[in-house]
Amino acid sequence: MLIDKFDVDPVFHNFKMETSFRLLFLTITFSILLSISKDEVKNPVVGGWQLTSWTVGIPIALKASKHVTTNLLDQTSCDVNEVLSFDKDGIVISQDSFNPKITIRLKNGSSDVYIFEEVCAEGTIGFATDYSQKTNGEIQFNGTIGVVENNQLTVVYKDAIKIYNEALTEVIESKDLTLVYKKKA
Repeated sequence: MLIDKFDVDPVFHNFKMETSFRLLFLTITFSILLSISKDEVKNPVVGGWQLTSWTVGIPIALKASKHVTTNLLDQTSCDVNEVLSFDKDGIVISQDSFNPKITIRLKNGSSDVYIFEEVCAEGTIGFATDYSQKTNGEIQFNGTIGVVENNQLTVVYKDAIKIYNEALTEVIESKDLTLVYKKKA
């Protein structure tokens, strides 16, 4: 019996068309999800980052408490509202940067007793600037490099804080300022 190649069972033909459309839909959906996933992997910095630590590595107790910490944010009387917002187009914005005036003095006759003075900034300071991202997790902005690791952004400003003698007449050393940000959910 000879079968005409153009004589196809309509049920089989509909099944074949439905299967083709499903495969096409799944392929397109998978491609879209894969491209979104790749963007997130390429840009783990995109989003908001809350300032959680501001330290020069010196133990402090600003509020006359017995609690000692190296994180000024644990002891500050200033408002801390700093959030860095990184967008996908390479811009980082801070609308309320934490920027108190900090004076650190080494107590006379001591090698590890410091006197901290803090003056909160009036008003708000902000910035917007470009950032660039490297594949190793480094982010460069504002003339420095930050490192993103485990939903934490660490930025170190080299020799940013001057340490004075007790009389404030001489700078005796400089300390790195380390800022740590946590990724907002």
